[in-house]
Order: sequence, then structure tokens, then C-alpha cells
Amino acid sequence: MNLMVLSGDYSKIHAAAMVTMVAGSLGQTVDIFVSMEALPAFHKDPAVRETIAKGPVAKDVIEKAHGDYLELFEQAKDMGDVHLYACSLVADVKEWSLADLSPLFDDMMGVTGFLGKASEGSALTF
Repeated sequence: MNLMVLSGDYSKIHAAAMVTMVAGSLGQTVDIFVSMEALPAFHKDPAVRETIAKGPVAKDVIEKAHGDYLELFEQAKDMGDVHLYACSLVADVKEWSLADLSPLFDDMMGVTGFLGKASEGSALTF
């Protein structure tokens, strides 16, 4: 399974994490490309992560759910064959390195590299 996480909306990022966790637990390989407005949600600095949009449902999820999207992605990686890739273009524009981002990332690459990796199937976009 291939996912492209592009939105800076908490709900979409959390949904991608839930899909990843279920797919990983079912034994599916999951490759995830995080780009555009979603990449700040994976920054090590909590102040940067807080800039992502949170609608009413997202606020309820944050308040009542056990674990945020970072924890869900971490659990998915622990359970299965899950790989996260940070977008090198956005990182360059923001002047971030892999060291500035969550340790969940396996590597940094461009969209061409990810699409080459995802050529065996379609990609869900969040």
C-alpha cells in the first residue's frame, strides 16, 4: 500500500496513521510519502507541529483518543513493514534536515523517487 500525506489537517494525518496501522497489522507493506503542508506535523519541535489545522472532530480525537498520529505511526512501524519518507523539496524550502524531523522517517526523497517506489500500485492521498 502506498500513501501520500500532503494535507496539514490533523484529521487527515490521523486518518492516514489509522489506515497505516490497520494495513501494517494485516501484514501489508506500507510506504508513506509526507510532503507539502503535512511535513510540519512531523517536525521534532512541538511548536512547529502545533501549527497544523484542527477542526472540531480533530479536537475531539485529540481530547478523547489514546495516542496521536505520531504514536499510531510508531505502533504501525513496530507491527509491520511500514516506511515513512520525508519530501526533500519541502525540507529544502524549510531549510530542514532529516535530523529536524521525527525519527519515524526512514529517509528523505523527492516525489520522483517515491513514485518510482510506488509504481507497483496506486497511492492513497491524505
